[in-house]
Amino acid sequence: MYLEKTWQIFDKIRKIKKNQALKKEFHTPFLKPDSTYDKLICITGFGHSGSGAVLDFLTEFDNTSVFGFYDKKFSGFKKDLPTGEVNIFRCAGGLFDIEEAIDTSGYFNQNFIIKLFLHAAQYYYLKGGIYSDKFWELTNKFVDDIVDFKIPAQNSFEGLYYLGLLKSNHEVYKNVQSPLLSNNKGDRYIYYLKKMSKQEYRKIAKNYITSFLKTFKSKEFLVLDQVLTTFEPDIDKKLEYFGDFKLICVYRDPRDTYVTGILNNEDWMPKNPKDFVKWYLRRGVKKYIETRHPNMMCVRFEDFILSHDKTTKEIMDFLGLNRLNWNKKGNFFIPEVSIKNVGLYKNYKRQNEIKYIEDNLSDFIYSKSL
Repeated sequence: MYLEKTWQIFDKIRKIKKNQALKKEFHTPFLKPDSTYDKLICITGFGHSGSGAVLDFLTEFDNTSVFGFYDKKFSGFKKDLPTGEVNIFRCAGGLFDIEEAIDTSGYFNQNFIIKLFLHAAQYYYLKGGIYSDKFWELTNKFVDDIVDFKIPAQNSFEGLYYLGLLKSNHEVYKNVQSPLLSNNKGDRYIYYLKKMSKQEYRKIAKNYITSFLKTFKSKEFLVLDQVLTTFEPDIDKKLEYFGDFKLICVYRDPRDTYVTGILNNEDWMPKNPKDFVKWYLRRGVKKYIETRHPNMMCVRFEDFILSHDKTTKEIMDFLGLNRLNWNKKGNFFIPEVSIKNVGLYKNYKRQNEIKYIEDNLSDFIYSKSL
């Protein structure tokens, strides 16, 4: 009996060592990726657009994995999520911005945009979550794929942008490390992009995006919040980046958007009605609404709340979701909470500001009876 147990232990150890050896030999590229998603869904909005309500709805399906920001004022529930908005592609200096430097011959712009991208990537990497060690590895490989060469340069001018941080006495910035200044070894470089077309760049970027998204642990439908810019639809161009995906754009009555911004004291939204109108128009809402593309659908927040059954059926048909998988209905999207965000402008004290918005953004006002 004793010898039998001893043999079982040794056999177990032998199998563990064999598996470790196989992993070492074949490494990550030959292993099945963590993610098993088949369809990618992107949700976008325009600042307090109510897109979170659609995220709530999609969370109620047992074959979706939702990565996004939840506002309990809209949702009515509190839930721990893997991450908020996935920003590395659309942020300033992000993946999409690099494309704009391809046609420039001067190294100043090319060098700076590469460093700005690395700086943004490092920021998210330090935040953790989906921005794992694998993300950082893929990011550096991506930079190697688009850079022709780099040369050491200890006196690179980009550091001027960060002198304020270096001189700061604030504890957060005392030991700041940025690709704009140096890497962890104290090295600085000037980067030169390869000579390539924008289509060639998008192909390389697509490989990077696909590899990154495969690190997400996901079910059949992978849902990403605000992963695309909201200023231009550019669906065909984004298809070159992401491959096949479906985009749902959510927009809301600008009067309620304006009031929500004021009530929340948002510093990124204008609190003056004239500036708000300019801000709203620059967000590109009209271009999204007028664009007709089989991969995109526009949804009014008000219709989603007030005509919920009709609108959800349209969304499900568009995405290919099956009602049989809607097994958590009512657990996340709570109409009694969301409906409180419809018609906020009616109780706003300065109705002259509301009137100005009505007159200047009449195309976006929700005209149905509330």
